[in-house]
Amino acid sequence: MVYIPSSTYRLQISPEFKLEHARRILPYLKELGISTVYAAPFFSAKSGSAHGYDVTNPHQINPEAGTLQEFQELAKEVQELGMGWLQDIVPNHMAFSPENEWLMDVLEKGPQSEFYTFFDIDFNHPDFKGKVMVPFLGEPLEKVLEQEQLKLQFTNKGFCISYFDSNYPLNLAGYETLLNQVAAKAETEAAGAALKAKLHHLQMVTESDIIDGEGWKKAIAELHQTLHLHKELQTALKQVLQSINSDQNKLKELLEQQYFILCYWQDTEKQMGYRRFFTVNELICLAMERKDSFDKYHRLIKQLCDEKLVQGLRVDHVDGLYDPDTYLQRLRELAGEEVYLIVEKILEGEENLPDYWPIQGNSGYDYLAWVSNLLTAQDGEEKLTNVYQNLVPDAAPDYEDLVFEKKRYILEHHMRGELQNLLRLLQTSNLMPQEQPEEQVREALTVLLAAFPVYRIYGSSFPLPEGALPVVDKAFAEARRRAPQSEAALMHLRSLFEANEHEDEERKKQKLYFVMRTQQFTGPLAAKGVEDTTFYNYNRLIALNEVGNSPAIFSLSREEFHERMKYKLETYPHSLNATATHDTKRGEDARTRLFTLSEIPDEWEKQAAQWMEIAEKNAREVKITRNDLYFLFQTLLGVMPMDGNVDDTLIQRLEEFLPKALREAKANSNWTEPNEKYEDALKGLTKQLLQKDEAFMASFKPFFKRVAHYGWLSSLTQTLLKLTCPGVPDVYQGCEFWDYSLVDPDNRRPVDYELRQQYLQEIRQQEKNDPQQLHQQLLQNPADARVKLYLLSKTLHLRRQMQELFSKGNYLPLTVIGSKENHAMAFARHYQGQWCLVVVPGLLASLVKEDELPLGEQVWGDTSIELPADLPQQWQHAFSQEEVKAEQNKLSLSTLLKTFPVALLTAES
Repeated sequence: MVYIPSSTYRLQISPEFKLEHARRILPYLKELGISTVYAAPFFSAKSGSAHGYDVTNPHQINPEAGTLQEFQELAKEVQELGMGWLQDIVPNHMAFSPENEWLMDVLEKGPQSEFYTFFDIDFNHPDFKGKVMVPFLGEPLEKVLEQEQLKLQFTNKGFCISYFDSNYPLNLAGYETLLNQVAAKAETEAAGAALKAKLHHLQMVTESDIIDGEGWKKAIAELHQTLHLHKELQTALKQVLQSINSDQNKLKELLEQQYFILCYWQDTEKQMGYRRFFTVNELICLAMERKDSFDKYHRLIKQLCDEKLVQGLRVDHVDGLYDPDTYLQRLRELAGEEVYLIVEKILEGEENLPDYWPIQGNSGYDYLAWVSNLLTAQDGEEKLTNVYQNLVPDAAPDYEDLVFEKKRYILEHHMRGELQNLLRLLQTSNLMPQEQPEEQVREALTVLLAAFPVYRIYGSSFPLPEGALPVVDKAFAEARRRAPQSEAALMHLRSLFEANEHEDEERKKQKLYFVMRTQQFTGPLAAKGVEDTTFYNYNRLIALNEVGNSPAIFSLSREEFHERMKYKLETYPHSLNATATHDTKRGEDARTRLFTLSEIPDEWEKQAAQWMEIAEKNAREVKITRNDLYFLFQTLLGVMPMDGNVDDTLIQRLEEFLPKALREAKANSNWTEPNEKYEDALKGLTKQLLQKDEAFMASFKPFFKRVAHYGWLSSLTQTLLKLTCPGVPDVYQGCEFWDYSLVDPDNRRPVDYELRQQYLQEIRQQEKNDPQQLHQQLLQNPADARVKLYLLSKTLHLRRQMQELFSKGNYLPLTVIGSKENHAMAFARHYQGQWCLVVVPGLLASLVKEDELPLGEQVWGDTSIELPADLPQQWQHAFSQEEVKAEQNKLSLSTLLKTFPVALLTAES
């Protein structure tokens, strides 16, 4: 039977938070009610990596975070506590770094490396002629050589080209050249002969098709020892090194012999010799479609599953893989039927996960979008759109047009190399239309990729799976609308997505390869064009600019939300329910604050206009655009601590965040050519407004207080829904307190677990004495976040007690009637005689004042929930432990929400 978590808790394992730290908080997580630790990648990564996605060796646990033995002991403790472990794995890419010994083996040995086909490197690329592109020079190679920044060195690992802290290994041809020169300079024949013997030994080691890695290392070690023992050889070596390092032509000639080409990092915006993660040069992708690559990479992962050290795996960026279908089948076979498997997957709009994948679901971005849209007022869409256009006249009027524009911008300015590689693939596969010029086909391919409505389609054979072709047709229809002049070329490209029965097998194979290759780039293009560009430009309501969500879907009605929950229950009932992740743009509770703006657009317009006027008066030499100001004001509303206190830490966090936001937007600054003057101006303005401008703070604080009040109440709704809707609730580290974080790395700040443990124990003790008095204390002091911690822990424990109900129970929407029926939502879960009933409030700004709570009869009056006849009439309140009885098949909200803003009831039939 597959392991299904009752809940997960995401931990960022890193050099700052080691396995030992995770072990220490296990009792706290158990007391909190968590069933499963959900860990970020903990395999060897680049030194100091805070996130673990830049893996350098998947065969060992990161020494900076712990050891395999430590994890084995930790896993034993986890299981003794009745808990499980869900491990994040990264099969799409590894670090492009000298610390990646597998990749350096390719640079050193070329086709004779056992890892030659392991990485997704285009050895047929005409610009690199069978060599590996190494794009990490700060300037073009000629300038780097002129400035003598490259050095030939000899270390205990052999000869290498050194560029600051990076060393790139020389191949055997380089050894032959250099060692013969050293031998020639040796003062005695014996020393020269000894060195030539070592060279001969190296040549013998490399005689086989695949060089024995251990034999090579041993030969290099012996060579190093020989050079170290003979002083005259050391002197000769220094002379040779100095001779080459002082002569640009000699160094260049040596570089031309290597299996790699050093080049300027910005060259990757025009040409690409390997597949990278998104547009990150430092992450090189893997050829995971190869069975030998799969087996090699997953060796430790298989051990973790075989030894039952982990109960689940989360697959990072499944969309980057050439063949996700086959990969997931192999992973299921490797992991076994009992292991919980989920994938990280962005779903667009009405898109659903392929129903044939052998997995339990995804990592929860779709749920994050649904609950966000539920909490956004439908009536606010048109009003907020008008407010945005009124205050920011040059803002993009149409979101979808902006998405297309930015995706095209990314293709033309940052992924031109990837585009050219796809175009060349058409040529080498004889799939290029004969009658159209190359430029027309390039334009058609550009428009098609930018018009793709989802991250990618799936399928590893023709015909493509059901559901894929409608997406393809939608993409081509949009492409034809955008570029009618490319009709002929687009029609040809469309023909490649299906096989013709009259075509030979070779052509079908080439067409399928092209289709699957394009799908490895539509995802990165969407991520960079939408998440990392459009989301920082379209600022109507930035809380919707979130991973997995989209401003294109402003809100969901209660009925639409219910339909999605029922669909989830039918398809992937054990997907995660996430509200915060390491990828989210802002904290889960910052978003609920901003959703309030959709309820009070008129007040927001008045305040934002006033703040813009104040900000523009503060402008010095550099004028900040209105779009950036509009973004800033929403950011401040989201990030401000509930007490409104502005300290140096908050200023520092904003100063780190704002340049990143500006560079992602690529409007007034960018990563390639940062406009530091503009960035500094925005940082200076922010500090001025928060710490020195009394007029701004006098206007800002009252409005902030109002938004913050409704925000934390909405957060309770968001929390309870996450914990009780179909799916497995995930708690991101530290989010048992209010989460007002900004995008990574702000959301990876250290978590004070001692304080959380202290608060949890205090709550437990107070609850034993008087639950209702505890409710009053929690609600009177929301700033300390104990109210969220209480709700989370109470519901998590109930989930564990009623795990089958929440894992397998059906989902029944319930009808709310009465004068405040539009301000509440209710549903029930039911499984084999067990019941729970959930009630949450909404649209709070028009329900209660900013100093009131949505409690009791004075708020809810005659509002009640209609119970179908087959539902129990006797219920127990999970928070107050009071018995609640229905009257005439109705439950009064005045009773259910008497002491706490959300309600969770249980019953048995």
